[in-house]
Amino acid sequence: MTYKYITQATIDSGGKNIRSPEEFAEARVYNMEAVKNYSRRSKAHAIFNVWIIVQYVLLFWKFTIVLLGMTATSSAGLTNWRIALGAIGLISYLGLVTYFVFIRGCRDKFILGLVSMPVALVSLVFLTFPLGNFTAALYYSHVENELSKELGYPSFPRLNVTTFNTDADNLSELTYDSIREKINRDHPHDGTFL
Repeated sequence: MTYKYITQATIDSGGKNIRSPEEFAEARVYNMEAVKNYSRRSKAHAIFNVWIIVQYVLLFWKFTIVLLGMTATSSAGLTNWRIALGAIGLISYLGLVTYFVFIRGCRDKFILGLVSMPVALVSLVFLTFPLGNFTAALYYSHVENELSKELGYPSFPRLNVTTFNTDADNLSELTYDSIREKINRDHPHDGTFL
């Protein structure tokens, strides 16, 4: 949305001194959009992070099942070899994904797909993780690209809307009634503005 009275500098200052009903209406619309955009960005972050944590839980669950099943039914040589391979895959996957996602904050779809590949050593079922990470990063990037064009990105702060009586000589002359009288005098309206 384009704004006539609100700029990024106004948002960075944290507030807007309202002088007309049009400015008030625009500030109100901006505040509603800021809340909506902040909520949308928070949901994208939450979905991405929950997806990564669900992978960790599924991976530990499957590795435990594989570990218990192999020790009970397989021969000792085959069991040790497959458990070692699964453990290497588990440790390398956890290390790489934790480092790139949570430490470096990487959200690149190709990097996340590649660092998720060692999970296939635990079980071939988990080849869906690289595809899921690619898709989750694609969704995250899409939301971020859309929101980066909006005013107030990345934190989308709400504006503190104020009215200031410019005829007052000092702070003691500023009262709610004097501000309301000045607004009514300068901008006649039906009383719903303040």
